[in-house]
Amino acid sequence: MEKLTRPQLLDRAKEASTSPGVYLMKSEGGDILYVGKAKNLKNRITSYFQGEVHDIPRIEMMVRQVSIFDVILTETEAEALILEATLIKKHKPKYNIRLKDDKAYPYIQIPANVDYPRLLWTRKTQKDGSQYFGPFPSAYSARQVLRLLTESFKLRDCSDNTFRHRSRPCILYQMEKCSAPCVGKISHADYQESIRQASLVLQGKSEKIIEQLERGMLDASENEDYEHAADYRDQIQNLKIVTELQAVQEASAQDRNRDVVAIARKDAEAHGAVLVIRGGKLSAVKHYSLQNTDPSLSDAEVLSEFLIQHYSEKNEIDEQPTGRSILVNIVPDDLEWISKTLFLDIVVPENETDQRLVNVAKTNAVHALEMVRRKDTGHGIQALEEVQEKLHLEQLPVRIECYDISNISGDDAVASRVVFIDGAPDKNLYRKYKIRTVEGSNDFAMMKEVLGRRFSRADEAFPNLVVVDGGKGQLAQAVAILEELDIQGVPVVGLAKARTEKDFQAKEVKSSLERIFIPNRKNPVNLLPHMPAYKLLTHIRDEAHRFAITYHRKVRDKRILNGDES
Repeated sequence: MEKLTRPQLLDRAKEASTSPGVYLMKSEGGDILYVGKAKNLKNRITSYFQGEVHDIPRIEMMVRQVSIFDVILTETEAEALILEATLIKKHKPKYNIRLKDDKAYPYIQIPANVDYPRLLWTRKTQKDGSQYFGPFPSAYSARQVLRLLTESFKLRDCSDNTFRHRSRPCILYQMEKCSAPCVGKISHADYQESIRQASLVLQGKSEKIIEQLERGMLDASENEDYEHAADYRDQIQNLKIVTELQAVQEASAQDRNRDVVAIARKDAEAHGAVLVIRGGKLSAVKHYSLQNTDPSLSDAEVLSEFLIQHYSEKNEIDEQPTGRSILVNIVPDDLEWISKTLFLDIVVPENETDQRLVNVAKTNAVHALEMVRRKDTGHGIQALEEVQEKLHLEQLPVRIECYDISNISGDDAVASRVVFIDGAPDKNLYRKYKIRTVEGSNDFAMMKEVLGRRFSRADEAFPNLVVVDGGKGQLAQAVAILEELDIQGVPVVGLAKARTEKDFQAKEVKSSLERIFIPNRKNPVNLLPHMPAYKLLTHIRDEAHRFAITYHRKVRDKRILNGDES
């Protein structure tokens, strides 16, 4: 395809129809760069090619790549709006804002018909008599609230199988984080009262526990313990989200059918949240990522794109109840056109109740956007679910810890711990250990010291998975150490590096895959390099090795610098 110059494109634009319709900007290779709608195609398209340079960088960059454009005429403006949304979804043009539905947001569940229930994290709600609270804007926020309530009310956190077969309390009881219902250290009535108190917090009655957390945050800040202060801050924020969601139930009672929409933006990223109120009750909170959002666009323009793409979806049109209004936090561009075309009653806050609702939607959008940005270097939910499936884990491995020992014949022995949260490294939780109690080359004793020091801490959540660098031998050592420390319910796997057969006479060099060893299983689990689980587990293993080697060199160099060459 021959690329037309800007003047040539302008001449062709002047020949376009003045009717409503959709235009498709295409590159020299025929790729669709941008899809737009217009009430008057001629006026809109000529605006792209008039003048020398556009003030908006995104538009100027797109125009420079345009080789040709096509137009599709429609009879009405409404048809143009619907067709634009359809084509954007189909072709995913480079310069269009694209809406991605972040489905299956997490809930906290209190199971029904269980004598000593534990709080569970789930992405599915069922009509099974259980209590469900949420949805939360991220897996991280849901799990943080779950951990906080489990520890605050000393609820059990072990699996049903572990719970049934315990004969003595685990270390969490000794750390005063569990009331040990497994061995009758708490009566059934008292445990049910603890569950009721946790349920009240999830229903929004969290003032007392928030006050305790705020005092803890203040004390940590005064002691310059900023890591724990930040943890307190996150817990407070997540609890307030729960409280605010419950408050929606009260505020929405007078508006039986209403959607509350808000967007949050940061640089080139944006997130939309929709509170779905039906029959006067909050029935869902939907989250959407707005991909390819140009920072130069106004909030009104971004909100307009969100409304068009979201409410032009067939399922959204079919599910529109009579009398539904759309409450938004700002006035969108083309308000009258969008309202008329999509048959929506779009309104802005008119009273304190309305403002309260959009504030809750905004809080959810902001928090979800922060979580997305925090996980930019992560592997995503698909990798975590694949790890859970391949390693037969009871829980999603939201928190994975990996340990590595580094020394030379026992000298300058150190260890590292790296932590991945939601599939992404959390460097605030990394730890370096200088071996204190072991002399000589004894990796078993060194690992025992490190794991003992780690699991004796009362202020850290247990991981959902521990990874050790090595094969069957190293795995057996780690399992034995955790059993000796009476740490139960924490799964451990060994990750052994790929092996290469050293046969110099062979024509081909044979090498194995990375191998994952699971306790009580003879053969390893083999993962292929393209699999998300493989990339996640090798990443955390390599990161632990890098962190340990770096610390070992630092300790060794410091010793040599001080004149100790032994």
